[in-house]
Amino acid sequence: MTDDSPARTLSPDEAFELLGNETRVAILRTLGGTEDPVSFSDLRERVGTADSGRFNYHLDRLTGHFVRKRAEGYELRRAGERVVEAVLSGAVTDAPVLERTQIDQPCHFCGAPVAVRFREERVELYCTECPGSYSRTSSPTESGTDAPGGYLGYHPLPPAGVADRDPEAVFRAAWFWGHLELTAAAAGVCPRCSATLDRSTRVCEAHDAGAGLCETCGRRYAVAFDLSCTNCIYDESGAAPVGLADSGALVGFLLDHGLNPFAPTAESLPRLNRAFHDVTERVVSTDPFEARFTFAVGDDRLTLTVGEDLQVVDAERA
Repeated sequence: MTDDSPARTLSPDEAFELLGNETRVAILRTLGGTEDPVSFSDLRERVGTADSGRFNYHLDRLTGHFVRKRAEGYELRRAGERVVEAVLSGAVTDAPVLERTQIDQPCHFCGAPVAVRFREERVELYCTECPGSYSRTSSPTESGTDAPGGYLGYHPLPPAGVADRDPEAVFRAAWFWGHLELTAAAAGVCPRCSATLDRSTRVCEAHDAGAGLCETCGRRYAVAFDLSCTNCIYDESGAAPVGLADSGALVGFLLDHGLNPFAPTAESLPRLNRAFHDVTERVVSTDPFEARFTFAVGDDRLTLTVGEDLQVVDAERA
């Protein structure tokens, strides 16, 4: 018997209930380590369950959404693959910690060394000398609290990204992983579930960052962008220049200077960081919203004029 029908739709409660059993998770992990369908007897032996009846019960509960039954045996559906990916990435099992460590990367604002630390799937960045980008952190463990001095923001990274990497390599992995996620999010695609993202902008109308950070909003830049998913709980925000990562004009500008944001090298990362973050900002008006951001690489400049929701309305090189 072959089951090629669409996967059965489950409510969140049903999905969590189905996965709340060690045998079922073991079945998914076992199937995730195979390329070909696995027969019932073979699968039971690999999982290590002696009671055939109980094993059949648990396998049957998974079949139809997480597992597909074919004539040759059982294999994962895409939903089952996602579960195994989450488990093996460490997102639901591991909690590694990397204490704040200085690395050989310059701050994109002042050139001083940067320090990194890893907490709850985030590689946080700190300048060791200047005020950084934000006075408050968005870390899930420190939400709404004052950030340690020099906070530059963070890159997302699953726990598996920390394993077998030194702090320098963790930073590079996080930058690459985070930029790919940011590019999708900036284009309006949720990097968690692929649904549509709502994007909006906020402007600090009393902005004064002459000393590095504005006392009113606690940010280096007056304009911030907010992203929220229309389907899942994805909800992020950041400095407006970073929210332009999907701009074709900006990507072309970087590529013309030998900077590929989709294939960064250890040598190009400092220049890419500076190009993305050390940006000249000018708010033209707040109603309707219009702002100009000037990116620089060497002596060359690219000015992007943006309207509501950070939509680029003009691009000018100089």
